[in-house]
Amino acid sequence: MRSVPVSCAKWPSSASARLCARRWNWCSIPRGRSEMSGAVARYAYLNARVSGMADRLLPAAEVEALIEGSTPEQAAHALIPDLADLGQEAQVDPAFLESALLLALLQEFSVLVRGTHGNARDLLIYWIRRFELANLKALLRGKVAGRSAAAIRAELVRLGPFATLPADRLLATEDLAELLRQLETTAYGSIVHQARLAFEEQPELFILDATLDQRYFTGLARQLRGFDGKDRQLLNRLVGSYIDHVNLVWLLRYRYAYNLPPAQAFYLLAPAGHRIAAREWLALADLGSMAELIGALPRTLAQLLEGAETISEVQRRLQRETQSVAESVLRDGGFSVARALAYLLLRELQMQQLLAVLKGRQLGLDSALIRFAAGFGGQGRGGETRV
Repeated sequence: MRSVPVSCAKWPSSASARLCARRWNWCSIPRGRSEMSGAVARYAYLNARVSGMADRLLPAAEVEALIEGSTPEQAAHALIPDLADLGQEAQVDPAFLESALLLALLQEFSVLVRGTHGNARDLLIYWIRRFELANLKALLRGKVAGRSAAAIRAELVRLGPFATLPADRLLATEDLAELLRQLETTAYGSIVHQARLAFEEQPELFILDATLDQRYFTGLARQLRGFDGKDRQLLNRLVGSYIDHVNLVWLLRYRYAYNLPPAQAFYLLAPAGHRIAAREWLALADLGSMAELIGALPRTLAQLLEGAETISEVQRRLQRETQSVAESVLRDGGFSVARALAYLLLRELQMQQLLAVLKGRQLGLDSALIRFAAGFGGQGRGGETRV
């Protein structure tokens, strides 16, 4: 009778080989094959849905061609074929189009999340909450500025059935203190609590906004702890790289655009990532210029950003790398929740590119600037001051 391999994933190594072979026919499957079969069972529905939706993504060259070769309406329908008629280009409201595209993305999310449970479901829901976090910050900004409830409501992204914030109750609050107390009773309570404490120490809207972002991405990194094996490996690569990119743009802005001291800039970063550890972020924050900081990055990032002279150029290059990583995970990720996350990220990036095209045309910008704003091409002319 065959003995049980030490690498068995379904039965302790001390178990009787005879008992194991008689009662658990699959327990002699090596751990790698066992994990693979488990992933197939866990993500069969999700994988099929993602594979079907992936056909909706346009090749990068085709997206870039939309800048000159089509109207924004044609571009929108290329991404979302069943999108309602948008009317003439000059009359298209970017806010309306943004809302329509976002709702389409959320509909796809609702289909994908249906095939998940446990940690995978929690991760996807946490990821999609980024959009409602924008509404939370709009509420806070409006309350600080003393704007009317109607004016604040007009700035909120319309999330339809996916909204969880009690907007009417929050808009009816009398002041910022009451709004923060109400927000601490929502799904964003832990994030808001930390932001409120930071705001009480330094009552500036920037601190409130930056702390909300920092706490959100800290929570996103924490979500990955519930995964192991291939799921963890792919998510570390996709989400970890994304957090690295977000942190890097934040650090450049905080240090060289807002002139924050190194310690404060470091404190406002998410304490996790893929290629850069917390102690390395602290050392980077101490550097005196953007060129020094780029030169001190891990080799692959330093090469990617070599020669970049503005923060917007850094952001554009990082976005292209984010897109490349997501495409790789979507293509080669197999049965993993990371493929669903990669798809959602790629759809969002393409929708942002479409909006950049529309806004650029309505402002009368030339094709080179629109291409830069949409994430293609090299450095745009004018605009941001070099740092």
